[in-house]
Amino acid sequence: MVVRDLWAGADVRWSGPEAVRRGVRLHPDDRAVVVDPGRHRVGSFSSLYHPAGTRPPRPRRGVTIRLAEGGEVTVARKHLELIAPDHPLAPEPDGTPAAWWLEQLEPWGREALPVSSLVPSGFRSVCQVLHPWWGPDAVPTSWRSLARQLDFPSVTALDATREMFSIRAAEDAGYSSSPGEPDMGTAETLVEILAGHTTSPEDAFVAVWEGWGDVPPQRFPGAARLDTQARGHFLLRGPLAGVLRSVDVSSYDRPAAGLWWPADRAWFAATEIEFEWTFVAGDQALIDRLLTDDRLEVAQTTFDAAANLAAEPS
Repeated sequence: MVVRDLWAGADVRWSGPEAVRRGVRLHPDDRAVVVDPGRHRVGSFSSLYHPAGTRPPRPRRGVTIRLAEGGEVTVARKHLELIAPDHPLAPEPDGTPAAWWLEQLEPWGREALPVSSLVPSGFRSVCQVLHPWWGPDAVPTSWRSLARQLDFPSVTALDATREMFSIRAAEDAGYSSSPGEPDMGTAETLVEILAGHTTSPEDAFVAVWEGWGDVPPQRFPGAARLDTQARGHFLLRGPLAGVLRSVDVSSYDRPAAGLWWPADRAWFAATEIEFEWTFVAGDQALIDRLLTDDRLEVAQTTFDAAANLAAEPS
């Protein structure tokens, strides 16, 4: 039976004996990256990894790999072991560190989605960090500035033009935001501030949505799977700064968006894939710190507020 578990960009280890294939020497435990998975592939956006017309022909048998030393060779799948990539966040096989907040999440309602469905309500306070808008000039624009520019009296009025998964007034004006993931600038600022409000900045957990098209489900072998009612996630663990490294296999520079919290449970951050903001729950001192940072646009909110609406920034 063919195991369809590889993709272009997958990290693998040679588990066979020392051998020479077409002039390329293979040693036990040599690491390599898959160039073409042949018949042993999973559905993914692998077509993005090669410009049109340059994708190498798929071999009739075997898997084409490129060794760390640079040699490229086609080998039998049975001698390749899928491994986690070199990344500061590693697969966490134990899902119990997430039990405390999973138990606190409120169910998703048919018509209402409270903030407490995304972040645990056991914290004292919660805020909404709005992701900036990006226009044709590639300069970040705050929600408040864009609302004024488009003649809306408030951020909530701008958000009220939402149609399905887009805010029509902003998109008609040529602006886009980043639903489901903070932009790098926002992520870097959050990491900097949140690291100062935990005793364990080097030990954090990150749950990544398993539905990203360019993150195959076996990208981090052995990672525990978490179910948050509406979304499935795989669990990673490592230093907090690891959320700034992309977990995908394409060239996109995307932070590891999702759900993240430190081992000491000092705070909790959540980015729902359909929203242009990130919620952060913690003590009021942390929320005040976020509210007063001029690099961020932040609104204090409540756990029973609607999670799918933009709150007015403070």
